[in-house]
Amino acid sequence: MFQNKKFLIGMIHLPPLLGIDGFTSIDFCIKKALFDLEALEKSGFDAVLLENENDKPHTEFSTPAQIASMSIIAWEVMKKAKIPVGVQLLLNDWKASFDISKAVGAKFTRLDVFVDKTTCKWCDIIPDPKEIMEYKNKTYKELVLFTDIQVKYKTMLDKNKTLEQSAQECIDYKSDGIIITGAGTGIETPLEKIKLIKEKFPNETILIGAGVSKDNIQEQFKYADGAIVGSSIKTGENVDFKKAEELVKKIR
Repeated sequence: MFQNKKFLIGMIHLPPLLGIDGFTSIDFCIKKALFDLEALEKSGFDAVLLENENDKPHTEFSTPAQIASMSIIAWEVMKKAKIPVGVQLLLNDWKASFDISKAVGAKFTRLDVFVDKTTCKWCDIIPDPKEIMEYKNKTYKELVLFTDIQVKYKTMLDKNKTLEQSAQECIDYKSDGIIITGAGTGIETPLEKIKLIKEKFPNETILIGAGVSKDNIQEQFKYADGAIVGSSIKTGENVDFKKAEELVKKIR
C-alpha cells in the first residue's frame, strides 16, 4: 500500500462532527480536512488517517450523526487524495470504521483496542477480536487493519498480560500491523518497547502510534516500519507544511 519501505501516516484530526458540542458545519470540516490533506501530500507523507479526535466526550461507539458526517467528509477527501486514506471512528467503533471505509474506498483503518480488555475514563472496552475479524472479512476483506496493543490512555484489566502476549494475539488474529504507543498523545513512545516487539516479531509490521518527532524519528525508525504522526506536525489545529516536510526529510 505504501511507496516507501519506512512509511509515514499523517493524522487529519477533524473538528467536532454533527451532534457534538462545537460543531459548526460539514463544509468547515471538509475544508479543514482538505487543507491538511494538501499539506501532508506536498510534504511527502505516504498516507493520511481521518479521525474524529475532537468528538468529546469520547464514546466507545459512534452516533448515526457522527457516522453520517464522517462518511461525507471521507468521501470528499477520497475524491481529492493522491495517497492512501484511512478512516477511524473513536473511541473504538470498528463496525463504523469498516463500513465507511468500504463505502468510500478507504484503504486502511486503526483500531485502538483489539485484543486487550481495558478501562479508561470514558468506559470499559471489552473487544472480541474473533467477531471483529469476521465482520471485517465479510464487509471489506481487503481493508488493511492496524491495531494498537496496550494503547495510550487505557488501563489494562489484566495486569499480568505482557506486551509480547498482546502482540502475539494481534498476529494470531491476522492484524496487518502492530501499533505501539507511550503514555499519551504527543508523548514519546519508549524506544525499548518498540525494540522489544520488533526483535520478538521481526517479520511483522511495527508502527509507532504516538510521540514521533524530528528529534526521535531516526532512532525509532531503526526498529519501527512506520509511524502515525499528528501533534508534532501541527500548528494550532492544522497540519503545518514546513513541520511535516522537515519530518519527512529526516527519514528520506
